Amino acid sequence: MAPKYVAASLSALAAYFAYHAFAGEQGLGHWSDMQASLEEKQAELGAIQKANDALRADIARLTPGTVDADLVELLAREDLGFVYPDEFVLMTDTKSPAF
Repeated sequence: MAPKYVAASLSALAAYFAYHAFAGEQGLGHWSDMQASLEEKQAELGAIQKANDALRADIARLTPGTVDADLVELLAREDLGFVYPDEFVLMTDTKSPAF
């Protein structure tokens, strides 16, 4: 009778480890989910690094001594709404459709 109990307990132990190897917190299912999450985070990191590089380039163009006059004019026009005295400004209602 003892070998039957040993075989049953070894089978139960093997089933326990097999379950946790595939479906447990550290199993293959969780590992594949973590791999997908890692790919998403790496893509997000790449986008953030690209935006950071663009900001560093703008900072370099606005550093005293190496100021890019075209960039300063562009920022003044877009962000502050500056215009030259001889320019005309047309105010339109952006909520209504054009014609």
